[in-house]
Amino acid sequence: MAARLRAAGCVFAEDEARILIDAATSSAHVARSPGLAAQKNNGLLAELIARRVAGEPLEQIVGWVEFAGQRLHVAPGVFVPRQRTALLAKATMRAVEAAGAGARFLEAFCGVGPVATTVSRALPETQIHLGDQDDTALECARKNVGPRADCHRLTCLEGLPQSLLDSIDVISAVPPYVPDAAAEFLPREAIEHEAPTALFGGADGLDLVRCLIRDSGEWLAPGGVLLIELGREQRHTAADFAETRGFSASCLLGDDSQTTVLELR
Repeated sequence: MAARLRAAGCVFAEDEARILIDAATSSAHVARSPGLAAQKNNGLLAELIARRVAGEPLEQIVGWVEFAGQRLHVAPGVFVPRQRTALLAKATMRAVEAAGAGARFLEAFCGVGPVATTVSRALPETQIHLGDQDDTALECARKNVGPRADCHRLTCLEGLPQSLLDSIDVISAVPPYVPDAAAEFLPREAIEHEAPTALFGGADGLDLVRCLIRDSGEWLAPGGVLLIELGREQRHTAADFAETRGFSASCLLGDDSQTTVLELR
């Protein structure tokens, strides 16, 4: 099995094989007898392997992704959180903690809610809001964060209730920031199995970053902070734009030397 996965381009073939076996075995346990369970397990495992060999993301196949020490629910077609977003999660934790107990936090462009889930588990008193335009992703985020989170179907920040004006202590986001012309550099599984609206951000990748910066001012509480993940080469352009909107900007660079978190106050 691992050899077949490796031939299909899976770099961590042995690890993926173990995950697929576990997924098939867990599903087969619902059968009423050991014989039926084994038969179901073999058939399901073959199906899962075929899907992975065909290029479907492992996380969408098994229904979860490991992120910052927690298992997050994902569904076919949704944007799968990248491990680099742990940098944003850590920065968000610091900002929410600094805002004090009961802080109000919004994860915009939330996808399945990796940052909000991290915050909710570490700081359960936080008032959490989730925003995305993808209903399937929002449903995943609700499952991950829990029933206390308020979910909003948003276009950038458009769609937030007026009751939140001037009251959000921290907004964090991973808006789509891949330049349109960079599609050829993305993994095939991302192009074929994740929504383009979750990946691409216009000619320079910053269309939705600018929208977020422009719109956030009326939603942030006094002293509030906006945190945005983007690429290293984009940070100066985004920071310059933010400063024209009255923000002061600083940047955090990830261990990969590529991922940046832009911190705006």
